[in-house]
Amino acid sequence: MNLKILYPVIDGEITGGNIVALRIIEEVLKRGGKAVVNSPSEGKLTDVLKRKGITVYNIDTRRSFRFDSAVRLARIIKKEGVNLVHSHTPLGGTVLSRLAGAIAGIPVINHAHTPEFISRNPIAGKYQSLLIWITSRLFCARIIPVSGFVKTEIIKQGVPANKITVIYNGINLDNVEHSNSPGKIRDEFGLIKNQPIIAEVGRLSNDKGQHILIRAAPYVIDKFPNAVFMIIGEDLCKSGEYKNELEELSAGLGLKQKIIFTGYRPDILNLMNAFDLFVLPSVFTEGLPLVILEAMSAKKAVIATSVGGNPEIVINGKTGTLVPPKDPDKLADAIIYHLSNPEISKQMGENGYALVKRKFSLSEMLDKIMNIYKEYGA
Repeated sequence: MNLKILYPVIDGEITGGNIVALRIIEEVLKRGGKAVVNSPSEGKLTDVLKRKGITVYNIDTRRSFRFDSAVRLARIIKKEGVNLVHSHTPLGGTVLSRLAGAIAGIPVINHAHTPEFISRNPIAGKYQSLLIWITSRLFCARIIPVSGFVKTEIIKQGVPANKITVIYNGINLDNVEHSNSPGKIRDEFGLIKNQPIIAEVGRLSNDKGQHILIRAAPYVIDKFPNAVFMIIGEDLCKSGEYKNELEELSAGLGLKQKIIFTGYRPDILNLMNAFDLFVLPSVFTEGLPLVILEAMSAKKAVIATSVGGNPEIVINGKTGTLVPPKDPDKLADAIIYHLSNPEISKQMGENGYALVKRKFSLSEMLDKIMNIYKEYGA
């Protein structure tokens, strides 16, 4: 590969979309290509990139009206000899990457991990919609949504269908390692062998619905008194404010000893090996959550809300259970059903693993993306 690619990312943290970007970058380097990254902030992801010898710039691309940022990105493109831009950003970074590519005279690919979030303010919303409509037609070579849902939504938002290629997120089952046994994980948290663990993994955010899970917990504990809930992730959005709200909610419901907040963990797959159930009670739209694929790779049944692309991987009654968003009662019912029917839950976990193996492999995702790169000189 003889391409040098600029990857604008949402931020410097380890999140689902950024992990996808990292896997693509690693494949490009493996094939002899080169990569440069722009991240508005520093964090665990940018640390990983720098250790790989990748240059990271910190231009602010979080606001679509920051046209000066597009000019600065174009300067980086010229300075670094970049041949292609492949962004993994929401609206602001998407628009600015398109403009930067146009200024520098190179093609731009946008990876759509979710639909664009359009402002509810009528003036701002019309401005954003117009930017999407114009830049997607004039300054963008290809858009890669991660699910059929995202494809449908971005077409509604004005993206031309003929520029869209759906490529599902993928996970490398060959590298799924569970070096720590379930017993070691349980020992770490002082849990006994048969104590049910219901877990959620993801950044602490109202969007991810950790508060819904906590509100469901008392109903579950009433039926399964030994059950514990493990919430894994950092509060990256409110600098600890949301986590404090979750802890106060837990204490107010008398659940202080039943809710385990682990913070950031790099060993997610090891932790998943010890779970009994994986839950993702997202409140708003998901694209195609990588964490669900990770849970399925660990052969865990998944309970998720029926939002966004979730139903494309959580097949109700087959690989898990779908519940409506913002409904602690229905979430509790689903958890109780799975804990009451371990054999059914186990079979759903096996079905989920088979689905990931058949349809959501990392190698297939990367091959499809590399084939697109070939169209632009790779």
